[in-house]
Amino acid sequence: MDFIDSIKKIFSTREAEDRVSLSRRVQAAPQDPQARQKLGIFLLRQGEVVEGLDQLARAAVMYEKDGFAGKAVAVLRQMLKHDPSNIDFLRWLIRLLAQEGLTGDAHGEMESVAARQGLFVSDDQKIEFFRQAGESLPRSPLPSLFIADLLRSQRKFYEAINELVKAARQVVPSGMVPEFVERLTAMVLSAGDDEEILESCGFLWLRVGRNSEGNSLLLRVIKKAREEGRIEDAGEMKRVLDAILEGWDVAASDAFSFADAARKMAEPKASSPTPSETAAPEPMEPPPSDAGYQEEANIVRDAVSRLQAKVQEEIGESDPDARYNLGIAYKEMGLLDEAVGEFTRARQRPELFLGASSLLADTLAAKGEFASAVATLDEVLSSESLTESEIRDLRYHKAVLLSRDGKDEESKEIFRSIFEEAPQYRDVASRVEHDLP
Repeated sequence: MDFIDSIKKIFSTREAEDRVSLSRRVQAAPQDPQARQKLGIFLLRQGEVVEGLDQLARAAVMYEKDGFAGKAVAVLRQMLKHDPSNIDFLRWLIRLLAQEGLTGDAHGEMESVAARQGLFVSDDQKIEFFRQAGESLPRSPLPSLFIADLLRSQRKFYEAINELVKAARQVVPSGMVPEFVERLTAMVLSAGDDEEILESCGFLWLRVGRNSEGNSLLLRVIKKAREEGRIEDAGEMKRVLDAILEGWDVAASDAFSFADAARKMAEPKASSPTPSETAAPEPMEPPPSDAGYQEEANIVRDAVSRLQAKVQEEIGESDPDARYNLGIAYKEMGLLDEAVGEFTRARQRPELFLGASSLLADTLAAKGEFASAVATLDEVLSSESLTESEIRDLRYHKAVLLSRDGKDEESKEIFRSIFEEAPQYRDVASRVEHDLP
Protein backbone atom coordinates (compact mmCIF):
# COMPACT_ATOMS: atom_id res chain seq x y z
CA MET A 1 0.00 0.00 0.00
CA ASP A 2 1.55 3.34 -1.02
CA PHE A 3 1.13 6.57 0.91
CA ILE A 4 -1.66 7.95 -1.28
CA ASP A 5 -3.66 4.76 -0.83
CA SER A 6 -3.07 4.93 2.91
CA ILE A 7 -4.32 8.49 3.12
CA LYS A 8 -7.37 7.62 1.03
CA LYS A 9 -8.09 4.72 3.32
CA ILE A 10 -7.82 6.90 6.40
CA PHE A 11 -9.70 9.95 5.27
CA SER A 12 -12.19 8.77 2.69
CA THR A 13 -14.84 6.08 2.59
CA ARG A 14 -16.39 7.41 -0.59
CA GLU A 15 -15.22 7.71 -4.16
CA ALA A 16 -13.68 11.01 -5.25
CA GLU A 17 -16.23 13.71 -5.83
CA ASP A 18 -16.45 14.95 -9.37
CA ARG A 19 -16.03 18.50 -10.53
CA VAL A 20 -19.74 19.17 -10.85
CA SER A 21 -20.58 18.32 -7.25
CA LEU A 22 -17.58 20.25 -5.92
CA SER A 23 -18.46 23.30 -8.02
CA ARG A 24 -22.04 23.16 -6.80
CA ARG A 25 -20.82 23.08 -3.22
CA VAL A 26 -18.74 26.22 -3.83
CA GLN A 27 -21.69 27.93 -5.50
CA ALA A 28 -23.93 27.03 -2.57
CA ALA A 29 -21.40 28.29 0.01
CA PRO A 30 -19.03 30.74 -1.72
CA GLN A 31 -17.50 31.84 1.60
CA ASP A 32 -16.65 28.29 2.68
CA PRO A 33 -12.85 27.97 2.36
CA GLN A 34 -12.92 24.21 2.81
CA ALA A 35 -15.20 23.78 -0.20
CA ARG A 36 -12.90 25.92 -2.33
CA GLN A 37 -9.87 24.03 -1.06
CA LYS A 38 -11.37 20.70 -2.09
CA LEU A 39 -12.29 22.05 -5.51
CA GLY A 40 -8.81 23.51 -5.95
CA ILE A 41 -7.11 20.21 -5.10
CA PHE A 42 -9.42 18.35 -7.48
CA LEU A 43 -8.63 20.76 -10.31
CA LEU A 44 -4.89 20.44 -9.72
CA ARG A 45 -5.15 16.67 -9.90
CA GLN A 46 -6.94 17.05 -13.22
CA GLY A 47 -4.07 19.18 -14.53
CA GLU A 48 -6.02 22.45 -14.44
CA VAL A 49 -3.28 24.28 -12.58
CA VAL A 50 -4.37 27.89 -13.08
CA GLU A 51 -7.96 27.22 -12.04
CA GLY A 52 -6.86 25.05 -9.14
CA LEU A 53 -4.43 27.63 -7.80
CA ASP A 54 -7.09 30.31 -8.08
CA GLN A 55 -9.46 28.31 -5.88
CA LEU A 56 -6.73 27.52 -3.36
CA ALA A 57 -5.68 31.17 -3.20
CA ARG A 58 -9.27 32.18 -2.48
CA ALA A 59 -9.45 29.51 0.23
CA ALA A 60 -6.22 30.77 1.82
CA VAL A 61 -7.53 34.34 1.87
CA MET A 62 -10.72 33.18 3.58
CA TYR A 63 -8.86 31.10 6.15
CA GLU A 64 -6.60 34.02 7.01
CA LYS A 65 -9.51 36.45 7.18
CA ASP A 66 -11.33 34.07 9.53
CA GLY A 67 -8.29 33.91 11.80
CA PHE A 68 -7.07 30.47 10.72
CA ALA A 69 -3.63 31.48 9.50
CA GLY A 70 -2.31 27.97 10.17
CA LYS A 71 -4.79 26.54 7.68
CA ALA A 72 -3.87 29.26 5.21
CA VAL A 73 -0.23 28.20 5.57
CA ALA A 74 -1.15 24.59 4.75
CA VAL A 75 -3.03 25.73 1.64
CA LEU A 76 -0.12 27.91 0.54
CA ARG A 77 2.24 24.96 0.81
CA GLN A 78 -0.09 23.02 -1.48
CA MET A 79 -0.02 25.91 -3.94
CA LEU A 80 3.76 26.12 -3.91
CA LYS A 81 4.08 22.44 -4.74
CA HIS A 82 2.45 23.25 -8.08
CA ASP A 83 3.98 26.71 -8.58
CA PRO A 84 7.24 26.72 -6.57
CA SER A 85 8.62 29.84 -8.28
CA ASN A 86 5.68 32.09 -7.48
CA ILE A 87 7.28 34.96 -5.56
CA ASP A 88 3.94 36.29 -4.33
CA PHE A 89 3.08 32.91 -2.81
CA LEU A 90 6.50 32.72 -1.12
CA ARG A 91 6.16 36.23 0.28
CA TRP A 92 2.66 35.43 1.53
CA LEU A 93 3.84 32.22 3.19
CA ILE A 94 6.67 33.97 5.04
CA ARG A 95 4.31 36.67 6.27
CA LEU A 96 1.82 34.11 7.59
CA LEU A 97 4.52 32.04 9.28
CA ALA A 98 5.82 35.16 10.99
CA GLN A 99 2.28 36.12 11.98
CA GLU A 100 1.84 32.71 13.60
CA GLY A 101 5.10 33.10 15.52
CA LEU A 102 6.79 30.35 13.49
CA THR A 103 9.98 32.36 13.07
CA GLY A 104 12.13 29.29 12.50
CA ASP A 105 9.91 28.13 9.64
CA ALA A 106 9.90 31.64 8.16
CA HIS A 107 13.70 31.66 8.34
CA GLY A 108 13.78 28.28 6.63
CA GLU A 109 11.69 29.59 3.75
CA MET A 110 13.94 32.64 3.38
CA GLU A 111 17.05 30.46 3.38
CA SER A 112 15.50 28.32 0.67
CA VAL A 113 14.70 31.41 -1.40
CA ALA A 114 18.21 32.78 -0.92
CA ALA A 115 19.77 29.53 -2.14
CA ARG A 116 17.63 29.15 -5.27
CA GLN A 117 19.05 30.23 -8.60
CA GLY A 118 16.96 31.89 -11.30
CA LEU A 119 14.00 32.67 -9.06
CA PHE A 120 14.35 36.44 -9.51
CA VAL A 121 14.98 38.40 -12.68
CA SER A 122 17.47 40.66 -10.89
CA ASP A 123 19.26 41.16 -7.60
CA ASP A 124 17.18 44.28 -7.04
CA GLN A 125 13.99 42.21 -7.14
CA LYS A 126 15.54 39.75 -4.70
CA ILE A 127 16.55 42.58 -2.37
CA GLU A 128 13.02 43.96 -2.46
CA PHE A 129 11.69 40.51 -1.59
CA PHE A 130 13.85 40.33 1.52
CA ARG A 131 12.97 43.90 2.50
CA GLN A 132 9.31 42.96 2.47
CA ALA A 133 10.10 39.79 4.43
CA GLY A 134 11.88 41.99 6.96
CA GLU A 135 8.69 43.98 7.47
CA SER A 136 7.01 40.75 8.56
CA LEU A 137 9.95 39.84 10.83
CA PRO A 138 11.02 43.12 12.47
CA ARG A 139 13.00 41.33 15.20
CA SER A 140 14.91 39.07 12.83
CA PRO A 141 18.31 40.03 11.41
CA LEU A 142 18.12 37.43 8.64
CA PRO A 143 16.50 39.59 5.92
CA SER A 144 19.17 42.26 6.38
CA LEU A 145 21.90 39.62 6.29
CA PHE A 146 20.65 38.30 2.95
CA ILE A 147 20.38 41.84 1.59
CA ALA A 148 23.95 42.51 2.76
CA ASP A 149 25.11 39.41 0.87
CA LEU A 150 23.58 40.69 -2.35
CA LEU A 151 24.90 44.23 -1.94
CA ARG A 152 28.39 42.96 -1.15
CA SER A 153 28.33 40.80 -4.28
CA GLN A 154 27.54 44.00 -6.21
CA ARG A 155 30.44 45.73 -4.41
CA LYS A 156 28.02 48.19 -2.84
CA PHE A 157 29.94 48.01 0.40
CA TYR A 158 28.54 51.09 2.12
CA GLU A 159 24.98 49.95 1.52
CA ALA A 160 25.92 46.48 2.72
CA ILE A 161 27.36 47.98 5.92
CA ASN A 162 24.06 49.79 6.52
CA GLU A 163 22.26 46.45 6.35
CA LEU A 164 24.74 44.86 8.74
CA VAL A 165 24.16 47.73 11.16
CA LYS A 166 20.42 47.00 11.04
CA ALA A 167 21.07 43.31 11.60
CA ALA A 168 23.54 43.91 14.44
CA ARG A 169 20.82 45.31 16.68
CA GLN A 170 18.93 41.99 16.55
CA VAL A 171 21.73 39.45 16.20
CA VAL A 172 22.44 38.69 19.85
CA PRO A 173 18.83 38.38 21.07
CA SER A 174 17.94 36.25 18.04
CA GLY A 175 20.90 33.90 18.56
CA MET A 176 22.23 34.46 15.05
CA VAL A 177 25.74 35.57 15.94
CA PRO A 178 27.42 32.83 13.82
CA GLU A 179 25.49 33.89 10.71
CA PHE A 180 26.39 37.53 11.37
CA VAL A 181 30.06 36.70 11.96
CA GLU A 182 30.19 34.90 8.61
CA ARG A 183 28.94 38.01 6.78
CA LEU A 184 31.12 40.41 8.72
CA THR A 185 34.23 38.34 8.04
CA ALA A 186 33.42 38.42 4.33
CA MET A 187 32.92 42.18 4.48
CA VAL A 188 36.30 42.76 6.13
CA LEU A 189 37.99 40.69 3.44
CA SER A 190 36.15 42.57 0.69
CA ALA A 191 36.89 46.01 2.15
CA GLY A 192 40.60 45.95 1.43
CA ASP A 193 42.10 49.17 2.84
CA ASP A 194 38.87 51.17 2.87
CA GLU A 195 39.25 52.89 6.23
CA GLU A 196 35.61 53.84 6.61
CA ILE A 197 34.38 50.31 5.95
CA LEU A 198 36.98 48.81 8.29
CA GLU A 199 36.02 51.30 11.01
CA SER A 200 32.36 50.30 10.74
CA CYS A 201 33.31 46.63 10.78
CA GLY A 202 35.35 47.17 13.93
CA PHE A 203 32.39 48.63 15.76
CA LEU A 204 30.14 45.88 14.41
CA TRP A 205 32.51 43.28 15.90
CA LEU A 206 32.26 45.04 19.25
CA ARG A 207 28.49 45.18 18.98
CA VAL A 208 28.23 41.38 18.94
CA GLY A 209 30.78 40.84 21.70
CA ARG A 210 33.77 39.92 19.52
CA ASN A 211 36.06 42.42 21.24
CA SER A 212 39.35 40.95 20.08
CA GLU A 213 38.45 41.25 16.39
CA GLY A 214 36.89 44.67 16.90
CA ASN A 215 39.77 46.19 18.83
CA SER A 216 42.30 44.80 16.37
CA LEU A 217 40.46 46.31 13.42
CA LEU A 218 40.08 49.70 15.11
CA LEU A 219 43.80 49.75 15.95
CA ARG A 220 44.46 49.10 12.27
CA VAL A 221 42.35 52.14 11.35
CA ILE A 222 44.18 54.31 13.89
CA LYS A 223 47.56 53.16 12.58
CA LYS A 224 46.57 54.05 9.03
CA ALA A 225 45.45 57.52 10.13
CA ARG A 226 48.85 58.09 11.75
CA GLU A 227 50.69 56.87 8.67
CA GLU A 228 48.73 59.35 6.56
CA GLY A 229 49.71 62.20 8.89
CA ARG A 230 46.26 62.71 10.41
CA ILE A 231 47.69 62.91 13.90
CA GLU A 232 44.76 64.78 15.45
CA ASP A 233 42.23 62.31 14.05
CA ALA A 234 44.33 59.39 15.23
CA GLY A 235 44.54 60.90 18.71
CA GLU A 236 40.77 61.29 18.96
CA MET A 237 40.27 57.72 17.73
CA LYS A 238 42.78 56.45 20.30
CA ARG A 239 40.92 58.28 23.06
CA VAL A 240 37.69 56.54 22.06
CA LEU A 241 39.36 53.15 21.81
CA ASP A 242 40.96 53.60 25.25
CA ALA A 243 37.52 54.30 26.71
CA ILE A 244 36.19 51.15 25.04
CA LEU A 245 39.06 49.10 26.44
CA GLU A 246 38.27 50.51 29.89
CA GLY A 247 34.69 49.28 29.65
CA TRP A 248 32.65 51.89 27.79
CA ASP A 249 29.64 49.99 26.43
CA VAL A 250 29.50 50.20 22.64
CA ALA A 251 26.32 48.15 22.40
CA ALA A 252 24.42 50.35 24.85
CA SER A 253 25.52 53.49 23.01
CA ASP A 254 24.51 52.13 19.59
CA ALA A 255 27.67 53.65 18.12
CA PHE A 256 29.10 52.38 14.85
CA SER A 257 31.94 54.84 14.22
CA PHE A 258 34.61 56.76 16.13
CA ALA A 259 32.79 60.04 15.52
CA ASP A 260 29.49 58.63 16.73
CA ALA A 261 31.13 57.14 19.82
CA ALA A 262 32.95 60.41 20.64
CA ARG A 263 29.73 62.39 20.35
CA LYS A 264 27.88 60.02 22.65
CA MET A 265 30.72 60.00 25.16
CA ALA A 266 30.47 63.79 25.31
CA GLU A 267 26.75 63.76 26.04
CA PRO A 268 25.89 64.46 29.70
CA LYS A 269 24.73 61.46 31.63
CA ALA A 270 21.06 61.52 32.48
CA SER A 271 20.50 62.12 36.18
CA SER A 272 18.37 59.72 38.14
CA PRO A 273 14.88 61.11 38.82
CA THR A 274 13.93 61.97 42.38
CA PRO A 275 11.10 60.00 44.01
CA SER A 276 8.73 62.93 43.52
CA GLU A 277 9.58 63.02 39.81
CA THR A 278 9.00 59.34 39.35
CA ALA A 279 5.60 58.81 37.86
CA ALA A 280 3.45 56.05 39.19
CA PRO A 281 3.41 53.12 36.83
CA GLU A 282 0.39 52.92 34.64
CA PRO A 283 -1.84 49.94 35.28
CA MET A 284 -1.13 47.12 32.91
CA GLU A 285 -3.80 46.32 30.42
CA PRO A 286 -4.93 42.72 30.40
CA PRO A 287 -3.49 40.76 27.50
CA PRO A 288 -5.77 40.34 24.53
CA SER A 289 -7.92 37.26 24.64
CA ASP A 290 -6.55 34.32 22.71
CA ALA A 291 -9.63 32.20 23.14
CA GLY A 292 -10.10 31.97 19.38
CA TYR A 293 -6.58 30.70 18.82
CA GLN A 294 -6.92 28.31 21.75
CA GLU A 295 -10.11 26.90 20.30
CA GLU A 296 -8.39 26.37 16.96
CA ALA A 297 -5.44 24.73 18.72
CA ASN A 298 -7.82 22.36 20.50
CA ILE A 299 -9.49 21.48 17.21
CA VAL A 300 -6.12 20.74 15.64
CA ARG A 301 -5.05 18.61 18.62
CA ASP A 302 -8.30 16.64 18.49
CA ALA A 303 -7.89 16.09 14.76
CA VAL A 304 -4.31 14.93 15.23
CA SER A 305 -5.36 12.54 17.98
CA ARG A 306 -8.03 11.02 15.73
CA LEU A 307 -5.54 10.77 12.89
CA GLN A 308 -2.99 9.00 15.07
CA ALA A 309 -5.62 6.55 16.29
CA LYS A 310 -6.68 5.72 12.73
CA VAL A 311 -3.07 5.38 11.57
CA GLN A 312 -2.33 2.95 14.38
CA GLU A 313 -5.54 1.02 13.75
CA GLU A 314 -5.39 0.77 9.96
CA ILE A 315 -1.66 0.92 9.19
CA GLY A 316 0.05 -0.04 12.43
CA GLU A 317 3.68 -1.00 12.01
CA SER A 318 3.09 -2.89 8.76
CA ASP A 319 3.76 -0.10 6.25
CA PRO A 320 7.01 1.84 6.89
CA ASP A 321 6.56 3.75 3.61
CA ALA A 322 3.29 5.20 4.84
CA ARG A 323 4.83 6.01 8.22
CA TYR A 324 7.73 7.74 6.44
CA ASN A 325 5.41 9.96 4.39
CA LEU A 326 3.24 10.58 7.40
CA GLY A 327 6.37 11.78 9.22
CA ILE A 328 7.00 14.27 6.42
CA ALA A 329 3.43 15.52 6.74
CA TYR A 330 3.80 15.88 10.51
CA LYS A 331 7.07 17.78 10.06
CA GLU A 332 5.48 20.21 7.60
CA MET A 333 2.64 20.77 10.08
CA GLY A 334 5.14 21.58 12.83
CA LEU A 335 4.25 18.45 14.84
CA LEU A 336 7.88 17.65 15.52
CA ASP A 337 7.45 15.04 18.27
CA GLU A 338 5.06 13.07 16.08
CA ALA A 339 7.44 13.38 13.12
CA VAL A 340 10.32 12.03 15.22
CA GLY A 341 8.25 8.97 16.08
CA GLU A 342 7.34 8.27 12.46
CA PHE A 343 10.88 8.69 11.13
CA THR A 344 12.17 6.43 13.89
CA ARG A 345 9.73 3.71 12.80
CA ALA A 346 10.51 4.22 9.11
CA ARG A 347 14.24 3.69 9.74
CA GLN A 348 13.50 0.05 10.45
CA ARG A 349 13.23 -0.59 6.71
CA PRO A 350 16.73 -0.74 5.17
CA GLU A 351 15.80 1.14 1.99
CA LEU A 352 14.33 3.99 4.08
CA PHE A 353 17.14 4.08 6.65
CA LEU A 354 19.18 6.80 4.97
CA GLY A 355 16.35 9.16 4.05
CA ALA A 356 14.44 8.71 7.30
CA SER A 357 17.61 9.23 9.33
CA SER A 358 18.38 12.47 7.53
CA LEU A 359 14.87 13.78 8.14
CA LEU A 360 15.02 12.58 11.74
CA ALA A 361 18.23 14.57 12.26
CA ASP A 362 16.62 17.69 10.77
CA THR A 363 13.58 17.29 12.99
CA LEU A 364 15.65 16.81 16.13
CA ALA A 365 17.66 19.91 15.23
CA ALA A 366 14.43 21.86 14.76
CA LYS A 367 13.57 20.88 18.33
CA GLY A 368 16.95 22.19 19.50
CA GLU A 369 18.28 18.68 20.17
CA PHE A 370 21.46 19.12 18.14
CA ALA A 371 23.47 16.46 19.98
CA SER A 372 20.86 13.82 19.17
CA ALA A 373 20.65 15.05 15.58
CA VAL A 374 24.41 14.73 15.08
CA ALA A 375 24.42 11.33 16.81
CA THR A 376 21.77 10.13 14.35
CA LEU A 377 23.96 11.11 11.41
CA ASP A 378 27.02 9.52 13.04
CA GLU A 379 25.08 6.29 13.37
CA VAL A 380 24.33 6.33 9.65
CA LEU A 381 27.93 7.19 8.79
CA SER A 382 29.11 4.17 10.76
CA SER A 383 26.87 1.84 8.77
CA GLU A 384 28.03 -0.17 5.79
CA SER A 385 27.08 -0.06 2.10
CA LEU A 386 27.10 3.74 1.81
CA THR A 387 28.27 5.19 -1.47
CA GLU A 388 30.93 7.89 -1.62
CA SER A 389 28.28 10.43 -2.60
CA GLU A 390 26.02 9.44 0.31
CA ILE A 391 28.90 9.73 2.77
CA ARG A 392 29.74 13.20 1.49
CA ASP A 393 26.09 14.28 1.76
CA LEU A 394 25.90 13.03 5.34
CA ARG A 395 29.15 14.73 6.33
CA TYR A 396 27.93 17.99 4.83
CA HIS A 397 24.62 17.61 6.68
CA LYS A 398 26.51 17.02 9.92
CA ALA A 399 28.68 20.10 9.37
CA VAL A 400 25.62 22.27 8.76
CA LEU A 401 24.03 21.08 12.01
CA LEU A 402 27.26 21.66 13.94
CA SER A 403 27.44 25.18 12.52
CA ARG A 404 23.86 25.87 13.56
CA ASP A 405 24.74 24.63 17.04
CA GLY A 406 27.59 27.15 17.26
CA LYS A 407 30.36 24.55 16.92
CA ASP A 408 32.15 26.46 14.19
CA GLU A 409 35.55 24.80 14.45
CA GLU A 410 34.14 21.29 14.15
CA SER A 411 31.93 22.27 11.23
CA LYS A 412 34.74 24.09 9.41
CA GLU A 413 36.99 21.07 9.72
CA ILE A 414 34.39 18.95 7.93
CA PHE A 415 33.73 21.62 5.30
CA ARG A 416 37.47 21.92 4.62
CA SER A 417 37.78 18.16 4.28
CA ILE A 418 34.91 18.06 1.78
CA PHE A 419 36.42 20.99 -0.12
CA GLU A 420 39.72 19.14 -0.49
CA GLU A 421 37.88 16.14 -1.95
CA ALA A 422 35.28 17.94 -4.06
CA PRO A 423 35.81 21.72 -4.29
CA GLN A 424 32.70 22.15 -6.46
CA TYR A 425 30.40 20.40 -4.00
CA ARG A 426 27.41 22.57 -3.05
CA ASP A 427 28.59 25.73 -1.25
CA VAL A 428 31.68 24.38 0.53
CA ALA A 429 33.93 26.74 -1.41
CA SER A 430 32.17 29.80 0.01
CA ARG A 431 32.10 28.25 3.47
CA VAL A 432 35.86 27.75 3.59
CA GLU A 433 37.06 30.65 1.43
CA HIS A 434 38.04 32.73 4.47
CA ASP A 435 40.20 29.91 5.84
CA LEU A 436 42.18 29.32 2.66
CA PRO A 437 45.83 30.44 2.66
